[in-house]
Amino acid sequence: MFQLDARGYSCPEPVIRLRKVIDSHDGIELMVDNQASADVCRRFAQSKGFAAEVRRDGPDYILEIKK
Repeated sequence: MFQLDARGYSCPEPVIRLRKVIDSHDGIELMVDNQASADVCRRFAQSKGFAAEVRRDGPDYILEIKK
């Protein structure tokens, strides 16, 4: 699974980074550090036909994005 660390970035930077790699991978683990970025990235992944689950890991949000 491809790992993408977007912690430390506020919207829209995490979704911009996700957009650059989403079509190249069947599975992506995206790490963000705020709820807004997690929500926007989850909706973006779903709009591209991917399943996206969000879980908390301490202060971070981990999105598992799969084809």
